Amino acid sequence: MAKVIVADENEGRRSLLANTLEREGFDITRAATLRQAEGTALVIMPEVVLIDGEWKNGDAIDAAQRLMGDPEFAFKCRIVILARNVSQEYRVSAAQSGVSEVISKPVDMKVLIEQLHKHTRKQFVPPPADVTTGQGGGGSFDVSMTMGDSKWALPMLKGLVGPEKINTNFIDEILSQMGAEGMEVNTEIDTTAMSSMLRLALNKLVGQASADGELIPPNQFVEGALEQEQIPSGPSSPSQAKRGAPLGGNAAQNMKQGITSSMGGILEAQAQGLADEVEGVMDSILDEQPDLIALHGFDTMVPIDPQVLAMTRLTTEVVSDLMWSLGRPGAVSDLTLLTQVEDAAQMLSDVLAALPEVEEEE
Repeated sequence: MAKVIVADENEGRRSLLANTLEREGFDITRAATLRQAEGTALVIMPEVVLIDGEWKNGDAIDAAQRLMGDPEFAFKCRIVILARNVSQEYRVSAAQSGVSEVISKPVDMKVLIEQLHKHTRKQFVPPPADVTTGQGGGGSFDVSMTMGDSKWALPMLKGLVGPEKINTNFIDEILSQMGAEGMEVNTEIDTTAMSSMLRLALNKLVGQASADGELIPPNQFVEGALEQEQIPSGPSSPSQAKRGAPLGGNAAQNMKQGITSSMGGILEAQAQGLADEVEGVMDSILDEQPDLIALHGFDTMVPIDPQVLAMTRLTTEVVSDLMWSLGRPGAVSDLTLLTQVEDAAQMLSDVLAALPEVEEEE
């Protein structure tokens, strides 16, 4: 059963959507805040996190970006946003944050359910917008280019090279997915040796980058890696590791020293880049001149009859109560119409909150 998190601060809309998806066979977890959705998603790793696009406290795209910063979540999960704003600018921002799809509101439930099935089965779904990720093409990872880029996701790279992410469970999951896709898998593979080899390979790539993001020539390699070149390499395959030779020998300790020094430089350069970026933004804000404000005089102001205001509030209250009554389970059978009713009820609620109170005459 595919796991889906439904994140929406409106209780009625959240319950309606969650109940509908549960009837379709999804394992639903409800979240009333973005922080709750993020924390729950990182714990249960659902197939899809379904987030409403409009929040009074927080931003859906910011939450998506934080979630996609976790390597395990980015590998296993997808994010879908339901939004009224489907402009090109919004879609580009969503795509840059790692959102898999933006679905416009009011939502057609049949379309939503169909798309969720695609996402849970990890089928291809076109991204919200075409986003240029840099000069490198074909999915390549250009270390010399991205190290110096302030937008490079350094936390993701740090998480990838650690044993808490690359372990036997990670290798087992990859092998099971390969088997599910019909690929031939050798069941005698030593997953412990494979995970160690993958960690060492990624750590070596990180260790070859200097603090300014440029690759160091072989004759100027970091001290830990230079020591490694003078030590015989470990077994070249998992089968050799099975025969008793420790994978990599003492190379892992030497490589760790090189990684520590280079990673510290990368972090320092990244922090300096962020500091410069914040300073530049703050300078532009402090130098900004406020716009001139024209105050309305009595000759340009339009008076409102208190009786008209009272009638407006009364009418809005009656229609609001009607919409909430129609939104009760079983009152309306058409799911798309029911979603529109919920949206209308929420809009009327917002209007009532904005209208001033009318003082009753004594």
